This record gives sequence, structure tokens and C-alpha cells, in this order.
Amino acid sequence: MHRYASVLAEFEREVPLGLDQPTFSDTKVWGDSSFASVKNATFLVWDEQLAADVLGEAPRYEFIFELPEPGHEGPVYIEESNQIFFSRIARGYLPQLVIDLNGDEPVLTEYMAKPPVYAPSGARYRDGLIYYAACGGNESLDGRTYYSGLYTFDPKTMESKVLLNNYYGFFFDGIDDLDLDHEGRIWFTDNLLARNAGSNTRAPQLGAASYMFDPTTGAVSVVEDTLEAPNGISFSPDKKILYITDSSAGVPMIDPTVPWEQAGGLGWNNTYKRTLYAFDVSEDGLILKNRRPIFVSMDFAPDGLKVAANGYLLTASGHGIDVLHPSGRPILRVQTEFLAVNIEFAGPDRDELWIVGHGGVARVKWGLTGQKP
Repeated sequence: MHRYASVLAEFEREVPLGLDQPTFSDTKVWGDSSFASVKNATFLVWDEQLAADVLGEAPRYEFIFELPEPGHEGPVYIEESNQIFFSRIARGYLPQLVIDLNGDEPVLTEYMAKPPVYAPSGARYRDGLIYYAACGGNESLDGRTYYSGLYTFDPKTMESKVLLNNYYGFFFDGIDDLDLDHEGRIWFTDNLLARNAGSNTRAPQLGAASYMFDPTTGAVSVVEDTLEAPNGISFSPDKKILYITDSSAGVPMIDPTVPWEQAGGLGWNNTYKRTLYAFDVSEDGLILKNRRPIFVSMDFAPDGLKVAANGYLLTASGHGIDVLHPSGRPILRVQTEFLAVNIEFAGPDRDELWIVGHGGVARVKWGLTGQKP
């Protein structure tokens, strides 16, 4: 893309109401016939020099599975078993999904935690356990009561345990994503997405915010409450910077007194926040400071977020994955034929990027590698 497509000849990009949003490649550029090739490209390169190392010698994008339209979230790779666990965020849906990578072709099956974890939307793996951020909440589902919270899941025994399910007696709105620091503390985001989508039927009691939870003591503390819909969250490799996405463009405000069936579902306002923020972490690892916006998504809003081993940022936003320099400058974009929601590095060398979302699962094989737990 010449000079980051900073000059387009006779162009218009429409912004209709609702979730059926045109992508960057749908921009009408009447004054340049070459722009038509953007629509069918797999990789859009913004910085040719930096992108060369990301792509490697033979980059390849593959659409692996077609899935039902409800969103899919929380992919997490288990090296010991060479599997990817992920979830289907559908109202009342309790089984989750796992991809086995040990054969010649990936194999997709269902599994059920014991007891079930309802709507896990974010996940990390450490020391034999998957740590889940579960957005689902329901007073009567399959004979159980479910709370949005933090859970652990043992992929060997299939057993789950609750770590956190309240803030001093208040329900969480819908814990969305998490990451762990060097000390094992869990940093997580909480927003109204699950309430709007119907997977959390409880009325909101807290404002959107990001928190830190210490599993050793049980203490939970708010670390950030200025973002309107904090969503994806991920540390830099040295844990000195924490990145958080704000996807409030897709989360219309609702009246807490309105029954969840009438909450209105997910919406869209392109002028609301679609921003990735960076925060410095204090030397004692307890406080966030120096908030700064570094990227506004090209399509939809930034959702799932991962940081590569070299510090590059990757965020799922609309029909694509954006690869960014730590400063937020775009390096390249992977275009997808479905709505990308979350991502995970997989494989023994962490050189495969798996993408899950609305309608499918895809894989990218390239030169960029992810962090190991």
C-alpha cells in the first residue's frame, strides 16, 4: 500500500447503521483502478521493510472450519497436548470447543468442563491450567447458577474452579478478557458486551472498568475506569506496558432497569471509541499510568489482543487482523472472509496464528512468533 494509502483519488467509505459495516477494502476509489485489487488480497502491507520479517519466506492463510454465526472467543493453545481450546459465546450454550492438531488435519470436537464454565471469552495458559475470563451470567441455566468471573480449567481432568465471581457483593457486568503478570496476578476487563448480547442476564451493577486480581490473597482492585468498553488486554513481553482495547463503538449504552431480553443487542456507532491504548506499569507492578491512545481500528473495533515475542501488537478488528509496531503504527493487515474476534499463537514454535470469530476459524503460517507462557 503506497505511503499507507494516505492519499486516495476520489474516494468514499460508507458508514451505515448496524453491524454490517464495510471494511477498508470496500472503500470506493473512483480515481484509481488499482485499488480494486485490495479487496481480494490476503495480506495488506503498510510497511514493506517490517512486514518482510513478519510474513517470512512463504506466508499462508487457510480457512480451516466454518462455524455457526454466534461469536467464538477465548482461543488458548496447550503445548503439551498440541490442542487449541476455545468457546462459543451463545446464549445458554455450555459445551465448548477444542481443535486437535496432532493429525494430518485439524480435528474439531466439543468438550464440557466439570462444572461447566459459561461463555469464557478470554483465556491464558500457565502451569498446567487455563485461566478463563467468563462473561456469562444466568440465575437458572441447566439447573445451575452462573456468575461472570475468573475461573481455572484443567485440560487434563476437565475440572474447573471459580477464582472470583463478585466485586464486594456486586455482579460483574461481563468479564471479557485477561492476562497474567510475572507474579501470577490476573489483569482483566469488564464491560456490557455480554449483557447486550444476552449471555449475561443480570442487570449491570458496576461501570465498565479494568481490574487486577491476586489469586494468592483474593484481593481485587480497580486499575482503570476511563475506557467505555475495555475489551482485549495483553502485556508487553517484559510486562512493563499493558495494552487495552476500547470497543465502545459496538456497545450501545442501556438502561440497567430494562429487562435483558429488551436490551437491544449489539449495535454500532462509528464515532464512539474504537481505540487501542497503552499504559505504563509502575515499578511495583500494581498501578497503571501514562494512558495514551496508539491505534484506532480500520474496521469495526479492536477486540482480541495479543503481543508477539518481539513486542509487535496483533488485534482482531472486523474482517482482519492488524499487526502493529509497539508505537501503534500499522505494519500489515491479514484480511479474513469472516468477522475476526480473537486470536492465539499456536504450534511448538508459536509461529501459527489461529483466528476465531463469527462464522469460522482460520490459520496463518508466517514468520511472526508469539510469547510462550
